[in-house]
Amino acid sequence: MIYSLTVAPAIDYSLSMGDTPVKIDGVNRPRNDGFSLGGKGITVSMMLKNLKIESTPVIAVGGKVGKDIQDLVNQSFEKAIYLPTIGDSRIDVVITGAIHDLRFDPSAPKISNEGLTKMFNFFHDNLKKDDIVILSGSLGQEEKTLYRDLMRNYINPVGAITILDTVGMCLNNALPEHPFMIKPNEEELAELVGREMQTDEDIIIGGEEMKLRGPKTVLVTLGKRGAYYFAEDGHVYHCTNAHGTQVSAVGAGDSSIAGFIKGLAEGKSIEERLQYSMAAGGATAFSEHLGSYELWESLLPQIKVTLIK
Repeated sequence: MIYSLTVAPAIDYSLSMGDTPVKIDGVNRPRNDGFSLGGKGITVSMMLKNLKIESTPVIAVGGKVGKDIQDLVNQSFEKAIYLPTIGDSRIDVVITGAIHDLRFDPSAPKISNEGLTKMFNFFHDNLKKDDIVILSGSLGQEEKTLYRDLMRNYINPVGAITILDTVGMCLNNALPEHPFMIKPNEEELAELVGREMQTDEDIIIGGEEMKLRGPKTVLVTLGKRGAYYFAEDGHVYHCTNAHGTQVSAVGAGDSSIAGFIKGLAEGKSIEERLQYSMAAGGATAFSEHLGSYELWESLLPQIKVTLIK
């Protein structure tokens, strides 16, 4: 089974500028707006659903906004686990434009003691060997060791697999627990290793350095330049990106994780997993919302995977 944990979900109020750039100082007139689910773990689960892979979202919610989040999640998932919080869930504002996107994220409420107990008991009772757990996004006001503790006490002891997509202390604290994959972008990799990534060779050295800190694999995303993958077999791969007209980058990174997990869950080769990942990210980048299965499938032949070393 596949589980995604979203500690800091939100209702996203999205304002789209279409092909018009966002003005930092001035009046912006969006072409359309709308409400949608926000939260990296939820997004991964939603994209997995588009890719015809089942998962169970585990989500912290509270108050009226939390009820709205539950209503939206229940439209897509027969079973989701909700963890009560101390205070109301948040509303984010997302502005997408031709060149830049802007996002405003208020603080998420803490999970209540009851909610923490419910989460720990759920993972204790349900996790099995080779299950996949997606720990994705900010920990909000929770202890920055929560992801580490979940891996140490619940995920690793049963032989389940962790996909870890977070930053800062949340990431650094969890690295010694050997997540299966982390997914920094070029800028995040530079911050993690403490130096600029000026060349592809810098990225290769930095990615290999990150593997020494605990994760079994590292996927470094480079935007239009594709990605480098530092694999569990010790090899380094480069994969190209899909070609198309970008509508919005929102959710593309989470979608690439969903594509990778689809390949992992289906027992695909490293090369196929990377094709699945990059095609899924492209499908969402080229869509108003999350990419469809049909678009994902059509992009697969574009992705070229090359063994670098």
